[in-house]
Amino acid sequence: MATSGRIHTNFTDVESLLSFKAQLGDPYGVLAANWTTNTSFCNWVGISCSHRHERVTAIRLLHLPLDGTISSHLGNLSFLSVLFLGNCSLTGPIPQVLGQLPRLKTLNLIYNILSGPVPASIFNMSSLITLSLSYNNLIGPLPSNNSFFALPRLELISLSFNQLTGEIPSAFAECRALQGFSLSSNEFTGTIPSELGHLTNLTLLYLGTNQLTGTIPNSLGNLTKLTALDLGENLFEGVIPKELGYLPNLEYLNLGPNRLTGAMPDSLLNASTLTFLQLTFNNLTGSIPVRIGESLPSLTRLLINANHFTGGLDFITSLSNWRDLVFLDITRNEFDGVLPHSIGNLSLNLYLFGAAQNNIEGEIPRTLGNLSSLVFLDLSVNELVGKIPLDIAKLEKLQSMSLGSNKIGGPVPSKLNSMRSLGSLLLEENKLIGPIPDSIGNISRLQHLSLSSNRLSSTIPMNLWNSGNLIELRLSRNSFHGELPPQVRNLKALDVLDLSVNKFSGNIPTVLGHLVMLAHLDFSRNSFQVTYTLNDLYQRVSEDYILTSAWHTLVLPKDLAIS
Repeated sequence: MATSGRIHTNFTDVESLLSFKAQLGDPYGVLAANWTTNTSFCNWVGISCSHRHERVTAIRLLHLPLDGTISSHLGNLSFLSVLFLGNCSLTGPIPQVLGQLPRLKTLNLIYNILSGPVPASIFNMSSLITLSLSYNNLIGPLPSNNSFFALPRLELISLSFNQLTGEIPSAFAECRALQGFSLSSNEFTGTIPSELGHLTNLTLLYLGTNQLTGTIPNSLGNLTKLTALDLGENLFEGVIPKELGYLPNLEYLNLGPNRLTGAMPDSLLNASTLTFLQLTFNNLTGSIPVRIGESLPSLTRLLINANHFTGGLDFITSLSNWRDLVFLDITRNEFDGVLPHSIGNLSLNLYLFGAAQNNIEGEIPRTLGNLSSLVFLDLSVNELVGKIPLDIAKLEKLQSMSLGSNKIGGPVPSKLNSMRSLGSLLLEENKLIGPIPDSIGNISRLQHLSLSSNRLSSTIPMNLWNSGNLIELRLSRNSFHGELPPQVRNLKALDVLDLSVNKFSGNIPTVLGHLVMLAHLDFSRNSFQVTYTLNDLYQRVSEDYILTSAWHTLVLPKDLAIS
């Protein structure tokens, strides 16, 4: 135990370090081989000393599996100014005596498995500048009594990714030197203290992923040095304060998911330094200002999905000013009108464009093919008509394309095989006609193919049965015909095979037994000829090394059913 009323010497420091070492597992022997009395403790790995007094001033041990607890004997290191034990697999509580170290400026214990509460003594350390206890298993509330708070020099506090509870103490407002404040990913409740608006040196405020309620305080508009504000994944209600739009240095703003209502305030168009704006999963209404592109030229991510925004998509034209735009997600709103051809003028860095679950009409602009960096495209569940433009096949980096649940007609373009990176092609519930192009089977990375509920016909191209990476193949509710060839056995990765409501005939091949990953099989409502009973099928399949119990869903023609 740390002692009081004792004159500490460098001998005391050696004792304290050896006591700390004794409580550690040290499976790789890093400390065992180095922390020995054969050498000066000032030369031990991770130890720094003062030149004048030869006293321990810093302990920095990072990324070592020490597998032990923090010894309270460290409280005897009266010259210690830095204690950094990051990612060392430490367990147990944080000793209260650490809060009594008179010179401690940095206490960093991130990425461990520490438990118990944050010691109240830590909040009364007049020398502390940095406190980082993130990524542990700390529990309980923080001290609510203002008399516990005496942190006049504190510049950074990060307690994120723990299990802390209770309300955010308003006493933090007295930490006037505070620049970084993160309590994200905990279980804090209650409201944001309006007094936090007094922290005029604050540049980072992260309170996301908690259970905070009430409204967002207008006083946050006083934090003129703020560059990042994260209030997402809470239960905030009310409107977005217009004051947030007047923060002159704000670059990152995350307000979703919450329960916010009202329109996007026009004042946000004043936040010209914004690079990230997320308003997802709220109850926001109104339209998106047409001049948003001119007003926020630095945006790289605009995420406004899952709200009730209305109006047309004219604002997309102004987004051509965003040369660094990477994510644009307007999914699950109530936008109408057509996709403008100017969408092809968006940033060549655009990685994701999501506009699903709206009321978008008209045809898919062929200019989408200009977005050469696009990886994810989702226009599903709209009112789109016309054909799939051939220019879309220029998107060689596209990995996922979802156009399902529209009114798109015409054939499936054979040129889609040029999309070498495509892993997911979802075209279900449209009005597509004709055959499946043989070239689709040449998309070697294709894992998910859904063409269900269209007007497709002809046989299945043999090339498709050789798509060994397919996980999901849904072709139900079309007019496909022909027999299933033995090459179906090549779909080794297949998890879902749905060929229901078609005109397939012939026997169901027993080589299905080779599809050891298959969990959902639906062949119902076809014209298969039956030459054996269901028990025969089970037996034949079992002989081909598959346990039928692995099938979560097995739907076969009624002819094969057991009475």
